Amino acid sequence: MNKYLRDIATFPADARHAWRTDGARGLWDEIAERTVYRLARAADYDLYERDLATIKRVPPPNGLELRMLTPDEHEKLGALMTRRRRAQLARDAAHRTVFAALREGVVVGYSWWTPTFDSALDFSPLTLPADAIFHGFVHVERAERHRGTASALFSAGEMYFHDRGARVCWFLIKATNVAGARTARGRWGGRSRHIARLSYLKIPFRTKRTLTLAESS
Repeated sequence: MNKYLRDIATFPADARHAWRTDGARGLWDEIAERTVYRLARAADYDLYERDLATIKRVPPPNGLELRMLTPDEHEKLGALMTRRRRAQLARDAAHRTVFAALREGVVVGYSWWTPTFDSALDFSPLTLPADAIFHGFVHVERAERHRGTASALFSAGEMYFHDRGARVCWFLIKATNVAGARTARGRWGGRSRHIARLSYLKIPFRTKRTLTLAESS
């Protein structure tokens, strides 16, 4: 299907999902992805590295079960995803490790990891160190937020990969996400350091990617 026709066909469901989970900001993202971002886009992300030797287990909130999903169970995440996020997960799905938070058997949050640098925006040729794991995405239903669910998902994945030989975890946080950056600097009970600022600029007929190393790196 033509990408513009696909945008139109999938907008109603994606818009409802975005409004339900992230309000006006989420709805704007879905509109922008189908309009202005087709022509131009600018984004800045901070890349962090987390020392997995310093992590501590964060238990899930009462009543939540945390477990890894098999590839056949990824369809359970459908109700929590827009079409674009489903496509990102499906890309090389065999190499994605997904942890889910379930309440009474229903998925209310999820998080995934990959053995390669994987972002919704293309920052190639940036590559992941051999002893690292990349945390690609986390999402928690609005009603389950601010209870420690995201921290528990992070903790479960990090401990899993640390036990299997990973030394560090890389993850991206949007530069405007002040609360997320504050969390990255230590609220999960381990040490994280800012590695670089990744900037992405797309204009008609040109895409520019810039990596600026942090002073401490």
